Amino acid sequence: MTKSFGGVRALSRADLTVNPSEIHGLLGKNGSGKSTLIKILSGFHAPDDGTLEIDGRPVSLPMPLGKSEAHGLAFVHQNLGLLADATVLENLIAGDHERLNRWRINWRAEAARARALFDENHLNLNPDTVVVDLSPVQRAQLAIVRAADRVRAHQLHGTAGLLVLDEPTPFLPIDDVRELFAMMRRLTARGVGIIFVSHDIDEVMEVTDHVTVLRDGHVIGSFVTAQTGRAQIVEAIVGRSVTTDRIVPDLAPASGFAINVRDLSGATVRDIGLSVASGEILGLTGLIGSGYDEVPYLLSGAVSAQCGQLNIGSDNHDLTQMTPTRAIDAGIALIPADRQKAGLALDLTLTENVTLPLLGRRMSSAFIKHRVLARETAGIMARFAVKAEAPGQVASELSGGNQQKLVLGKWLQLGPRLVLLDEPTQGIDVGARREIYQRIIELCAAGASVICATSEFEQLEMIAHRVLVFDRGRITAELSGPNVTKSAIAEACYQENKVHETV
Repeated sequence: MTKSFGGVRALSRADLTVNPSEIHGLLGKNGSGKSTLIKILSGFHAPDDGTLEIDGRPVSLPMPLGKSEAHGLAFVHQNLGLLADATVLENLIAGDHERLNRWRINWRAEAARARALFDENHLNLNPDTVVVDLSPVQRAQLAIVRAADRVRAHQLHGTAGLLVLDEPTPFLPIDDVRELFAMMRRLTARGVGIIFVSHDIDEVMEVTDHVTVLRDGHVIGSFVTAQTGRAQIVEAIVGRSVTTDRIVPDLAPASGFAINVRDLSGATVRDIGLSVASGEILGLTGLIGSGYDEVPYLLSGAVSAQCGQLNIGSDNHDLTQMTPTRAIDAGIALIPADRQKAGLALDLTLTENVTLPLLGRRMSSAFIKHRVLARETAGIMARFAVKAEAPGQVASELSGGNQQKLVLGKWLQLGPRLVLLDEPTQGIDVGARREIYQRIIELCAAGASVICATSEFEQLEMIAHRVLVFDRGRITAELSGPNVTKSAIAEACYQENKVHETV
């Protein structure tokens, strides 16, 4: 496949072969050509050149938009494409016009069919449940089983078809990812081929049979996953060797802690106390439901605390009265995990997004100097290596990594004293991760304190000075300095700790 946009070559003679009953990883940095290839398969883009064969039979290109299912292709994108206010059953049959009666839907028969489909795939889904009430993994399961069902309904010549999963896991905790992987394997056992797009190398190494890596529109290589090392895959993606060693400098001796939290309680955490020094990166982690990821939202006022006190220098704050506005005024910046829903206004331009925290603080909302703001936004884009056409581009058009770097720039321009990060590199390629890590380290060098909540132990090994491990809403272990390793964090998470132990 070859595709250009203006003078930019997005794909250059890219080849991809997917076998029946296999999970095939499609990897590459943001802008490598993955999305372009998928959009050609779905009919969203017409290729400049290239051929498509299914079971050795040629398929005419461009693919008519909306007709890919007739050729045995189905797609599940990161946003899943579900109707939040509709029921599971309504979502399952939405758009299934060829199978359904045009004039009357037999809801009882469709509900029975849905239950049989869910039982076949070992899914605990109720057809009458409204989608908004489903857990994140249940929503992903519904989207996948719906796509697989459509493919099966259009099987060509007895084949099971091809399912394309475009980043289905970024907002799922690790236990839910495992559940999703089990479902994928059940589908491949029935002959379905799966293209799995992900930035998480560990996920790809665990679940795929083969991997194809794209870089700058070119296929760098295709690999048998079991015969390929992680470092080789990373080097193919980035174009150079990337170390996973600690990159955070040693913490300079300090006279005391700049941030102190006492008696913090929320929906999960109970009576938590923690401190962070100026220039320190404190990691929070644990297993799903342990409460570590609740802390950034309690400290920022995004979620109401039941009790708790926060000291930033000599300033004391009652966390039961904390609000996002008060937190920003106190020098607190929250970088949420879900950048698309909570970090950016996707329909606004980059300049408008960057300007939002400034309104009523550094500038009047009544007198806005658009040229000045565009110039300042361009400066932030350059500093944080945000790749975009111009400050006037809408945020929805950026890749995930560039969106996250824009969120960082948006808040760090305020010079916060405390930065709260929740899964700061979720769904971001390895190259962009390094850029984000560097910005965080630069922030600490300027004297800010950072709290980073993440389930990625390798990330903490690279950038955290200390790590607090949570279990059932309480801190059960603390690791610091050279003891902050992936294996030590994993051991602390899975062992039964009776007290808060310092390692």
